[in-house]
Amino acid sequence: MRKLFALIALAAAVFTACEGDNEVNYDNLKIKLSSDSVMSFGVDGGEGVITYEFEEISDATRAKMKYPATEAATAVNWITDLKVNAHSLEVTFNVAANEGGNREATIKVWSGDHSFMVMVKQEGLISADVNFNASYVGGTFYGKSIDGEKQTEGFNYFVILSDTQPESINTVPQYATEYRFDIYADKSAEFNSELRIPVGTYTLDHQRTGRVGTIDAHMDCSYYYSSSNVATAFKTGTLTVTEESIVADITLLNGETHRVVYNGEPVMCDYSQPTYADVYPVSQYTSTVEFDVTGGYMYAYFRGDWFGTGNDVWFMHMIETKAGFSGVYMLFNFIVPKSAGGYSNKTGFVGEYKLSDPTQSLDYTFPAGRLRDDSTQLNAWYLYCVNGQIDMSKAAPIKDGTIKVESVDGDTVITVDGIDDAGNDIKGTFRGIVNEMVDQSQY
Repeated sequence: MRKLFALIALAAAVFTACEGDNEVNYDNLKIKLSSDSVMSFGVDGGEGVITYEFEEISDATRAKMKYPATEAATAVNWITDLKVNAHSLEVTFNVAANEGGNREATIKVWSGDHSFMVMVKQEGLISADVNFNASYVGGTFYGKSIDGEKQTEGFNYFVILSDTQPESINTVPQYATEYRFDIYADKSAEFNSELRIPVGTYTLDHQRTGRVGTIDAHMDCSYYYSSSNVATAFKTGTLTVTEESIVADITLLNGETHRVVYNGEPVMCDYSQPTYADVYPVSQYTSTVEFDVTGGYMYAYFRGDWFGTGNDVWFMHMIETKAGFSGVYMLFNFIVPKSAGGYSNKTGFVGEYKLSDPTQSLDYTFPAGRLRDDSTQLNAWYLYCVNGQIDMSKAAPIKDGTIKVESVDGDTVITVDGIDDAGNDIKGTFRGIVNEMVDQSQY
């Protein structure tokens, strides 16, 4: 028995020694801010220090752990020398002297999949000509867009700051003052229950690149609308979004400077007037819709991570008769895993799809068909065209069901067993050849 106890004691000693020699590596700990979330500087600027920590761990583990890589970034050039000290868990930076007006920006700090934001505020020598407090934030999420064969890097949000609840995309309430911004963010809202504007700093971009962190400078996209019904475009501007506020510093084309402040969560409210997105149901059918198309003309566009979910997307649309562009017309966004091979796999869209559920894997799913505020049909639709024109009396968004895509003897066969927004079955087969295939995943 004494020998057994000795062996047990020896094993415990060996285990303790091995544990002490090993370096603990946590690759995806949750990083969290331990200093102030808002840092203020005077006109002269100065040095700033952000401190951070990782999720609760014991002192014994902390002493021997290897921290994951931490990074920091900002979108403005007046915050310089941004450095991460992984040993002391600090981010240091310098704020330049400010000869202009009051300004704000954010610093993003991240490690793995987790991040936090710090707001940096600085006083200025010059005050704005106009200070405006917005009571409402409204707008629309458009997502990515395509120009030729390339897509925008950022996800497009149309943001309205106003003293009156925004009325619609195309109209402004009488006597209202609105500031409108077409911004490009790093996050999508396709599967979100609320339209929350992503935190960050956005800068006016006269090149209209669609890059993350920019504001489209085109006058039709970003402008000031006065209470006297006069629209004026921006010359320069920034829009800073935090979890608790939105601040815009703008210079108009006439040289006038404006500071716009909205205090509250950056969640866009509904328009006061109904839009196309509010139409329900869109489908005017009252019974099952059946179709059987052979010899159809099909298009397939590979769009990569179109929804910002880490999956790939194939956008496919198809017409029964190419000449005159008439007959049954259908469109789908098919979400597939990265392992499907991307554009190099020319049949990467083949599979069996069900309705997307953001709480589960999105592999081999399709988002529900819907109308955007501007009437664009998105995601999954049964439609009918006459000479290139969609007959909306025969339009039905597919809201549920299954879609099977197969390759059969050189043809692509799509079998739909769906349900529209009025509860009607949408059933049928569309068979044809993919005549046009384009890689639109680059930007």
